Amino acid sequence: MEMNYTFFYIEANVVCIIIFFMMLMRDLGTVGRQAKQILFLITMISHMLYFTSDILWVLIMADYIPHTAFSAACVNISNAVFLSAITSCWFVYVELSQGEEYITNPKARLIAMIPAMVEVVAMLFLFTFFPHLMIDENREMTYIYYIVFISIPVLYICVSGGRSFARALRKENFAVRGQYLVCAIYPVIISIFGVWQTMWLNAPLFCFGCTIIMLYVYIISLNDQVSIDELTKLNNRTQLKKYIVSEHSRQGSDKVVRYILMMDLNKFKYINDQFGHIEGDRALKRTADALRSACGSNPLRSFIARYGGDEFIVIAKTENEDQIIELSRSIKEKIVQLNEESGSKYELTASIGYASYSSSEIADFQAALAKADEELYKDKAKRKQAEKAAVS
Repeated sequence: MEMNYTFFYIEANVVCIIIFFMMLMRDLGTVGRQAKQILFLITMISHMLYFTSDILWVLIMADYIPHTAFSAACVNISNAVFLSAITSCWFVYVELSQGEEYITNPKARLIAMIPAMVEVVAMLFLFTFFPHLMIDENREMTYIYYIVFISIPVLYICVSGGRSFARALRKENFAVRGQYLVCAIYPVIISIFGVWQTMWLNAPLFCFGCTIIMLYVYIISLNDQVSIDELTKLNNRTQLKKYIVSEHSRQGSDKVVRYILMMDLNKFKYINDQFGHIEGDRALKRTADALRSACGSNPLRSFIARYGGDEFIVIAKTENEDQIIELSRSIKEKIVQLNEESGSKYELTASIGYASYSSSEIADFQAALAKADEELYKDKAKRKQAEKAAVS
């Protein structure tokens, strides 16, 4: 390998390491990190270590470091370990980010890491007892090495990408479809750059591909922190304000009929007081799932947000009020259904009020919001009267 290519390759990897380091330092400064954030940090560190190991391999190939069987084995074992760490941590990170309940269990996360651990053990075993199967007489890596090297990472990549793509296609996930598609595309992009680098070894395409896509994922994660409600994974109040402003900017003076559905849970304080706040959080998550499901199966494209506490807002564009009535009914039924399926010991129901507005002016939205809130309390009053009548 010529000297100019060697140093270009090294410089490219160093630049990528610096970018990852800057992201890492920013994240290390935050407090209260959750499991998925810790996994994202580990993924970034694994990238940095992989790039460092790749630099050493280039120096060995260029004879700046003695090209012995031992040095080749050490670096290539390191590459395998770090690539397995990248792909396995990414898989678990994606599962957590996309709300899979099973992966919240630390034991399940450990099980998900087992294939990566098996690969590392297999690599060490083969290099220790059967080195001739991994390195040929020219101190080059054999096909067996590359098969072991990519098998488990490819497994993680395929499963992670496939599951993310499948979730993106679900109707109830249309509000976060873009985020799911990014997670689905990430493994594909990395694989493409990895193949290109294999074909053109002098070009550090893999580190460029990893850095570009991880930087994009990082930016999305920062946006999620300020726009997504952490508990329910719905849009938060800040994102609601952005949505209204963007609608105002885009529509101008156009007359488009929109409906605001204002919803809150009945007797939510009772759930918190009698069953604890953890159970109250479960009820809120269940409600969010019901909203996504009901809105996803409805022909209307709706914006869903958690307004605060146990209050939620849905905004839908339609001139047909019957569709809004049907959507309200569907939301209420879905909440009851999911709550019954969960086997909870309490009743979970919702009251909903709605109002329309046909101007993109923010003042009209605020007036409609106040009207929807008024209708919400009328719906609550009707429910209370019905309950009293049923008791008497």
